Amino acid sequence: MTRASPTRTSSGARRHRPAATIAIVTFVVLVLELTTTRLYAYIGSSHATSTALSIALLGLGVGAFVLLRFPRWAEPRRVAPALAASLFVMAVAAIAGVSVLGLVALSLVPFAFAGILISDAYASRGSTAARATYAVDLFAAASGCLVAPRLIGPLSPTEIVLVLGLICCVLAVMLVERRRSVAVVALIAVAHLSALVVGRAGHLPDGPLEVLLGSETGSEKAIVETGTSSRDVLDSVWSPLGRLDVNQAPGERGVRLGVFTDGMSPTYMVEEARAKEGSFESTWGLLMSLPYRALEPGRVLVLGAGAGASVWLAKKYGSSRVDAVEVNPAIRGVLARWKQFAGDVYHQPGVRLFVEDARRHLTDTPERYDLIELALALTGNVHAQLAGMEAHLYTVEAVRLYLSRLTPTGALVLIHSDPGNAYRQLLTVLAALETMGIPRARALEGIVVLHDPRPGTAYRFMLVVRTSPIPVEVADRFDLPEVELLWGPGDPPERSVQLLDSKQLGATRDDDLRPVHDDRPYFFQNTKGLLATALAQPGRLWALAGAVLLVLLLMIERRRADRSSLRPSLRPEAVATGLGAAFICVEIALIQRFTLAAGGTLYAVSFVLFSLLAWSAAGALLLGGRWRRLDRGVTWACLAAGLAVAATALIVRDLEWLDSISSDAARMLLITAILAPAGLAIGCPFPVLLAQHGEPARRIASLWAINGAASVVGGIVAVLALRVAGSTNALLLAAGLYFAAAALAPRVSGTDA
Repeated sequence: MTRASPTRTSSGARRHRPAATIAIVTFVVLVLELTTTRLYAYIGSSHATSTALSIALLGLGVGAFVLLRFPRWAEPRRVAPALAASLFVMAVAAIAGVSVLGLVALSLVPFAFAGILISDAYASRGSTAARATYAVDLFAAASGCLVAPRLIGPLSPTEIVLVLGLICCVLAVMLVERRRSVAVVALIAVAHLSALVVGRAGHLPDGPLEVLLGSETGSEKAIVETGTSSRDVLDSVWSPLGRLDVNQAPGERGVRLGVFTDGMSPTYMVEEARAKEGSFESTWGLLMSLPYRALEPGRVLVLGAGAGASVWLAKKYGSSRVDAVEVNPAIRGVLARWKQFAGDVYHQPGVRLFVEDARRHLTDTPERYDLIELALALTGNVHAQLAGMEAHLYTVEAVRLYLSRLTPTGALVLIHSDPGNAYRQLLTVLAALETMGIPRARALEGIVVLHDPRPGTAYRFMLVVRTSPIPVEVADRFDLPEVELLWGPGDPPERSVQLLDSKQLGATRDDDLRPVHDDRPYFFQNTKGLLATALAQPGRLWALAGAVLLVLLLMIERRRADRSSLRPSLRPEAVATGLGAAFICVEIALIQRFTLAAGGTLYAVSFVLFSLLAWSAAGALLLGGRWRRLDRGVTWACLAAGLAVAATALIVRDLEWLDSISSDAARMLLITAILAPAGLAIGCPFPVLLAQHGEPARRIASLWAINGAASVVGGIVAVLALRVAGSTNALLLAAGLYFAAAALAPRVSGTDA
């Protein structure tokens, strides 16, 4: 006796609901995915964010498995209200201050319910509508990618989860049949709406902050080191690029306020009178003040300007023009609210604030500066963390760009807190100068390296770089008793050998401190090789193991369900596995590669992913039908996808020509055009597989579940490939997966006919 089919189409109206279910639930899943990333990044380790989300996304596959194994428990009319209720529970848990591990466990539930609904909808629409179904799925995902970054900021993550719950209540009303069920959905909606209204009024506890402040001392959350309690956090604002918390540290009242991004990398609002006097120069701001004292630059560019401490220094020492670039748009509102304390730093005469990506600003500006400063800038944000991506602020190409925007005697100032990062930065600077035709020996004549050994400051190591030699008398101005001059022009050659010896830092053969490039911009990752990189974050390996186990369970379940066949074939399932891994690998690699041209990691995730998914949906609709008519349609579709991805990898290997275009519209148009061949091609294989090998209907749900679980595997592998080998090689890996799927793809014959 065979188990009941998950397909239920009892009326004409009901037949149209699977499409609506896919559109709504996929949109909710994408927005929830990006929103929980923001939340996890704030309350947990940035390194653990992608791992936590990978585990949560396994819930989609788990839900599909539940549908296949226990179909009577997984009817959409029951699951849709449960999805709305689970989102409410998740939001309440975050408000109450549940830890990252607790939230990850809770998030498995709504993702599992979503997996049940989507896989059921795929099965309900059947193989004949596979192309249209897949297109709806991709268009909904693309819409979620556009909307999510614009919600975070106006709404907090918990508020977004509540809004998503209301959307799911609308879906539940569409699917339930009894009045009593409608009343239950109404109660769930009232609960969501009430929590949203009370939260917007500010009457709910700040659970995420309490979890953050409970982080261990010595973690990356620098705000914990200040001994802060929730009473000391005077102001907070969410943004797609990190939550800003204004902190009044004990013992610093009336002196300065720390502005922390996700509890890390503080920038300081100094009390206005003290800021104008430069009173912080003798304490935590000594190192950052030295270039302004020694060089007295007329035109200054501050990258990652934050709360504006460097702007105060530039104005104190006579700079006539100060351009400040800050990527987080929330900083404007924070400074405006605290203007009575910290003054109006960005509205002084000759000061301009630009809210945009630093590399994008420098590429587009024709200005030349006497000093460019980059101090303790973060290189990632919420949307980058999902894919393990970084911005391109410290690469060889970035340094070369910075140097090209200096006047003939201008200086580039780079400040770090970690000796390993400072050492890698020095090697990156030397590599950039070498590409400009300046050999190492001559380059060192234009470099000063300083160290502030005193505790209590994050500004510990500073590089001052010029393309021309720095006069000895100028270098001597940096040599103060409080700081150590590690290198300066005129020092003996043997001292440069010591400076460039990584063993002096305690580095070993397992540490990778080589210069980084735009194709592989992971400046703050110093593990060498695939194994070391994987072991550096063991949580990813557990998520990988879980995804592989889920794929195997789904295949076993498929074999059990196909007992009626004498020789059940799992080749379609194997192909679905390869396609899921390949598709996500293409997504992540292309997002990383187009970060600069798209204007930063936030816009790369939003625009590039939207364009790629939209092209894929178009490919499923426009080209999928051609492949479907061929006996080996899946094979040919996979071959076309592999060739298109490989060709794209070669095209995007060098994108300096694209990054140099100043017109935003022209760059976006070109990005869309470059993505078109790969997007159209990778949108075809999976719907063709569903159309040719998706009978009975249960198999469609099984193939979708396997494809989704395999995408978790592919995502983790793609992140590791990006970190070890770069985006070009990650794309070539994806092309190889498509070719492997082509080799495994069965013909439309035998048991699959």
